[in-house]
Amino acid sequence: MMTSNMKCLRWVPVLVVFAVGAGCSGGGEAVESDPETGRTYYGSVIDLDGAVDADGLRAALEEGGRAAVRFEGEITATCGKKGCWMDVASGEDTVFVRFLDYGFFVPTEGVEGKRTIVEGEAFFDTLTVDMLRHYADDAGESEAYIAAISEPELQLAFTATGVMIED
Repeated sequence: MMTSNMKCLRWVPVLVVFAVGAGCSGGGEAVESDPETGRTYYGSVIDLDGAVDADGLRAALEEGGRAAVRFEGEITATCGKKGCWMDVASGEDTVFVRFLDYGFFVPTEGVEGKRTIVEGEAFFDTLTVDMLRHYADDAGESEAYIAAISEPELQLAFTATGVMIED
């Protein structure tokens, strides 16, 4: 004999799966897309005014080691597995961009060479050998390339709360 509480418990796994699936914005799902401007937003829709290049980013970091900024550049790579990071080139720098609390993702392919503006926090980060190998694997690098990674690396890094990608 099932009690009313037991009947409710039958739905718990279904609700958990639904809630987890509904909360995942993976696969580069846009928050907003504007066909007129060719701009697509991921994470928070951000203001595009006042974005700096890599030189401006470095200048902002000189004051305190971390800076809340808007940064612009060209996407050179994204995580091929989930879209959970991207490399953005600006001037002579390539900035490693991750997304706040994995709360959103960008497309896993097709955005290389496109202009982007990201908003969030910039900082210098030392990536361990294990993390560098993990990111190289995400990028689809060869086993030989991954095995050759043997030193940690200091990178200009960014945690984004919002991203705009322009077609």
